[in-house]
Amino acid sequence: MAQNTIYSVTEITRAIKQALEHHPIFKSTRITGEVSNLTRHSSGHVYFSLKDRGAQISCVMFRSFALYAPSFKVGDKLVLTGGISVYEPRGNYQFLVRAVEKARGKGSLFEAFTRLKEGLAKEGLFDNRHKKAIPQFPSFLAVITSPTGAAVKDILRTIHRRYSKVKVVLIPTTVQGEHGKASILKSLQNAISLKPDTIILGRGGGSIEDLWNFNEEEVARAIFHCPIPIITGIGHETDFTIADFVADLRASTPTAAAEKAVPDLAAIVYTLSEYQKQIRTSLQHFIDYKRQLLDDYSFRMGQSCQQFVQSRKHSLQIQQTQLLQAFSRNVSSQSHALRMLQKQLETTMLQSIREKRHALKVWETKLQSMDRSHILRQGYTLTLKNKQIVSDLTALQEGDSIETVFEQGRVKSIVQDINKT
Repeated sequence: MAQNTIYSVTEITRAIKQALEHHPIFKSTRITGEVSNLTRHSSGHVYFSLKDRGAQISCVMFRSFALYAPSFKVGDKLVLTGGISVYEPRGNYQFLVRAVEKARGKGSLFEAFTRLKEGLAKEGLFDNRHKKAIPQFPSFLAVITSPTGAAVKDILRTIHRRYSKVKVVLIPTTVQGEHGKASILKSLQNAISLKPDTIILGRGGGSIEDLWNFNEEEVARAIFHCPIPIITGIGHETDFTIADFVADLRASTPTAAAEKAVPDLAAIVYTLSEYQKQIRTSLQHFIDYKRQLLDDYSFRMGQSCQQFVQSRKHSLQIQQTQLLQAFSRNVSSQSHALRMLQKQLETTMLQSIREKRHALKVWETKLQSMDRSHILRQGYTLTLKNKQIVSDLTALQEGDSIETVFEQGRVKSIVQDINKT
């Protein structure tokens, strides 16, 4: 290429591509390292990174080669055969994998993760008996995460949407890189000093290297000894860190952590409204039922009183007719006696009428006394068992639940110490 010539981005990228892909070393070579950022596409292609302590390289294995490759996962140590290529649309170089071999042993980070996890598990740091309950209705939350990026926005937006009345304090924290561990430890101490109800510890997704600060033993022990309940929301749903195992509650994502930290106020209000409607409906049904019973009792009482009065009037009419008939039959034969008897009869009739009237009043008084409300107004009470009037002491046993009805209300009680004389 001429030194003073100006090239387009495409031209320079293609030149780099030609130089790399045709170089004897890069055309066909073998490399070894640890698998990270593994993605298996629905097309059958496999995308991942191969790394060691100093660097990493993007790798792609197309479906035609992936079909015959052994299975592997994040943390596995592999030996790859292939060549260097340049993906022109992004200007990235990548390793095109043609064959995969399993190297002896596992990746160093994966081994460190496994060793620490097993050791802390034996100490009991992951046991459920140490997990603190998450407050259902917190008034104060502390959020430990990076002040930039999608995670903090998702957390704060979710909390405000679900439970806006809660106070939230963001503790800006470095969650990635060599200063991440110290920053997380310091933020935990700051959060404890604020005495919130719950602490959310979160960050967005990333590779195992990106999340490694949450796999540090010091961070795990600080979480375990924290006196305040901690919810972790680190990475994506498939990501697990040591911090997740030792925390009081693990959420699959930062957004899920926010959802577990606060209730959904709108859902609570809706549920309470439904309960209120159900209670109101039940009470209305109960009142309507009792009103119907009272109407029925009143109707039957009225019918009984009317029938009794009608019967007594008819009886009096029959007696009066009989007396008149007897008087009539003796008029022709005993006129003098008739006058005497007439006087006697009039006297008798008046006396009889007075007696009948008195008897009628007595019956009317009895009828009035039969009316429940009249009885109660006189200072008497009614004793009910299973809604039936108790008229005999033998109907009661100790321990029975009874109800005493007064004019102004009712008293429920339990029968004790029955004294039958």
